[in-house]
Amino acid sequence: LPMSAFFPGMVAMAHLNYHDEYYGYLIFSPLVALSFVVLISLEIVVVKWLLLGRVRPGSYPLYHSFYFRKWFVDRTLDLSLDVIGPLYSTLYLAPWYRMLGAQIGRRAEISTASFVSPDCLHISEESFVADAASLGAARVQNGVMRIDNITIGKRSFIGNSALVPVGANIPDNTLIGCLSLPPAAAMPPDSSWLGSPSFFLPHRQMNDSFTEAQTFRPSKWLVAQRLFIEFFRITLPSTFFIIVTNVLLSVVLLMHGEFEIWFIAAVFPLLYFAAGLTAALAMVAFKWLMMGRFRPCERPLWSPFVWRTEAVTALLDNFASPFFLDLLTGTPFIGWFFRLLGAKIGKRVYLDTTELTEFDLVHIGDDASINHDCTLQTHLFEDRVMKMSTVEVGAGCHLGSMSLVLYDTKLEPGSSVDDLSLVMKGETLPADTHWTGIPGRRLEQGQMHGAT
Repeated sequence: LPMSAFFPGMVAMAHLNYHDEYYGYLIFSPLVALSFVVLISLEIVVVKWLLLGRVRPGSYPLYHSFYFRKWFVDRTLDLSLDVIGPLYSTLYLAPWYRMLGAQIGRRAEISTASFVSPDCLHISEESFVADAASLGAARVQNGVMRIDNITIGKRSFIGNSALVPVGANIPDNTLIGCLSLPPAAAMPPDSSWLGSPSFFLPHRQMNDSFTEAQTFRPSKWLVAQRLFIEFFRITLPSTFFIIVTNVLLSVVLLMHGEFEIWFIAAVFPLLYFAAGLTAALAMVAFKWLMMGRFRPCERPLWSPFVWRTEAVTALLDNFASPFFLDLLTGTPFIGWFFRLLGAKIGKRVYLDTTELTEFDLVHIGDDASINHDCTLQTHLFEDRVMKMSTVEVGAGCHLGSMSLVLYDTKLEPGSSVDDLSLVMKGETLPADTHWTGIPGRRLEQGQMHGAT
């Protein structure tokens, strides 16, 4: 599917390359990138409706053609997160979701949601779904796959990496926290829930520093600005990928006329490394040109500052990381890259993640270990306000795989956080302590030995 979407544009680029040996044809890369995004989006829509039609809630046998067809469509939707990830979190996503069959209310914001069954997804107006939230993943048990509606009420908020199970009904003005599940029992509206299993939060800090025109009800001028910036946010990662890839392939073709194939194969890793280094340096330049140095601040959703920082994140996640940086995680070289972006990273740090966003706000001490897909979350969107502050990880700290550390936190030297655990915003973890769970709770020495 991705290759067929790339094919028309790449054929055109190859034809232009044949007639232009000075790479002037690369100015057409944005058009090729746009054609790719449009074609792959339409391909996924066509595949969904041809293979599945409209999906209705119910239980379906695992060994049945419907399951295999749905598996295939689910994989294409997963694919969209990888190949057209910049489309997510933009105003262009909701129309595409509606084409797939979802019911999306006006001014709803959807980030990188996953495991979606579009026909069963109902998101009311002005709700917000944050990064990596799971929305209604089909449940398979005892040879049966269960699909059911999920409903997210008006102005509700689903936090980063939260899991909304099949059949869930999130009332209006309800918050489900980061890495959290909604409770099994019915929830009242205007409530907040955190944890796995979740518990009720009686007090929630609300932000009223900005007007509704800056958070929920933007002017047409603000909408136009955002559409303009997000258009480039969507097309830039593919544009950069096309430029770097075309130059790399052009060099290989030039070598093919001069050298034996075994020699080209032998030096190709060096050529790819040069291309990857170019991608990394382009990412560094883009960050400093677009944002300069990040500092703690608060900005409303409807502000160019937010859209520019999201463009930086999109280029990191959808160009620099898959093209090169993901290959460097777990090596000393990844620390060099993030230092160029502004992060303060000490000596001998083990960093097996690229999940950093506002790089200047990240401080990691010597000998710390940040394990696979751990997220240092220097911002959150609450009440449609981007709140941004520091994360400080002390010397010798350990952060487990897929753990999440929120902003305004300080991990003192030697503290440890288990896998899939949540460090709440504003917390300080004392030196040489051990924390686990969602939200993280402190384990005493005896509990640690018992857990081991």
